[in-house]
Amino acid sequence: MSCACPRCPKGLSPSAHLADGTVDLILVHECSRVDFFKHLLRHTNKDDQFDHLFVEVHRVKKFRFHPGRPEVVSVGDVSDISNLEPVCPTPSPCNYGSALSSWTCDGEILPQTAIQVSVQCQLIHLFARGIEETQTEQQCKKL
Repeated sequence: MSCACPRCPKGLSPSAHLADGTVDLILVHECSRVDFFKHLLRHTNKDDQFDHLFVEVHRVKKFRFHPGRPEVVSVGDVSDISNLEPVCPTPSPCNYGSALSSWTCDGEILPQTAIQVSVQCQLIHLFARGIEETQTEQQCKKL
């Protein structure tokens, strides 16, 4: 089960599995809006959505993300955002307008810009089509 839906039949990461003890980390590097839109459109058909130079996929058990800027700007203090400098040294590739990032988890916006994600295998019993108890236990023990 890989977040499949009628508009994205193979899901965001087609080879992902709920019971293998890993998560697919999909990194999209700087690209034009047209290129990013092409990447999103590939989710609706059978083309490989990761076949772009600006997209990387890593299967991981955990990862950390720390923003490039050590300063923290609260959401209520966006009036002072005009004095932020670009994160990268050359101004040409940094025309994205904002040095802030945001994360969502289950539809909720997280207040933190630095996050740590880890997979906790076999914490709950999940009943769904296609998941066999013996197979999940063996896969989690191998990793």
